[in-house]
Amino acid sequence: MMAVTERTQQPSSSLPLDQDVIKPRIRRRLTSTVHHKTADNNDTVTKDVTYVSFLCGISAGVLQAGLFNPWDRALYLSISKQTPFLSRENFRNPYLGFFQSVGHRALSGGLYYPLENVFCSMLLPFESQIVDNDKNSMNYCNMTNRSMVIHPGIGNFLAGTLAGTCNALIVNPISAIKYKSWGREVNRGMATEAVEMFEKGGLRPFGNGLLPTVYRDLVFGGTYTFLRLELQYRLELSQDKQWTANMAAAAMATIVSGPFNLARNVQYATRSKHKADNVSKVLHDFVVETQQQSTLWGKMRFVQNRLRIGWGTVRVAVGMSFGHFVYDRMLGMYEDHQVE
Repeated sequence: MMAVTERTQQPSSSLPLDQDVIKPRIRRRLTSTVHHKTADNNDTVTKDVTYVSFLCGISAGVLQAGLFNPWDRALYLSISKQTPFLSRENFRNPYLGFFQSVGHRALSGGLYYPLENVFCSMLLPFESQIVDNDKNSMNYCNMTNRSMVIHPGIGNFLAGTLAGTCNALIVNPISAIKYKSWGREVNRGMATEAVEMFEKGGLRPFGNGLLPTVYRDLVFGGTYTFLRLELQYRLELSQDKQWTANMAAAAMATIVSGPFNLARNVQYATRSKHKADNVSKVLHDFVVETQQQSTLWGKMRFVQNRLRIGWGTVRVAVGMSFGHFVYDRMLGMYEDHQVE
């Protein structure tokens, strides 16, 4: 995913060993284009490896789908039916709709990483050339900083918002079908579900949840990308500890974007022949119901339960951290192979 990377690269034979300690916020993995500077002239031979980044992201998404499908289904049912998360009813048929989930998670969980990388590369277009051996790491850092157009923190935040928005627009129709299948006792297949949705409501059911999904992923992406890279930079985390920053950032981003996620799930739970409540109505009803609670503790418990601050937060934090780990290791293996 990372154009501004959370992973410290292994130094190539063309780089001094000190290069390995450059802080993550001012580094980016050269996944969109890798430049190899020849010794004979100043021409740069560019090899496009974007497809590798996307392939690694999709692979991470597939693994997430297999591991977290029971958790995701139980979370959705607990919200749509307003039941406790650990209710036995939520865990019946835990892999119902699994094949839809594989496709959806491969996209929603996997596209974000390379998309963030692409947007970071666009917003922070500093030099991505392998420097000569006589350049030390500090000189490389300074050269990099001088080439930046905007502040790294702002670039990271904007890259996350753009990646989240694009991700939401791409995967929302699949999400609508997947969540509809989760509401049934028997899996009828993705194609059958899509045809029935169209027959009952035309294209409208496929747009259910689109606006709150865009809002949610925009807020989540900006918060997550900014926080995780900022934490890695400020705390100077080594490669084997960077997952902690990813997990903490994902948890905070989940809480911040929680109200939009609630609106999204309510719209997904709407029957195909009915018109879903808009985002403002869902949020207004949520505020009214919160105010109706008699005590402060009751209000806090209500908000926590409706936004699933707890189980939902842990799910996203663990899932994003796991996905990042898989993505980084796979992409790192490819890059190390290219260096060799």
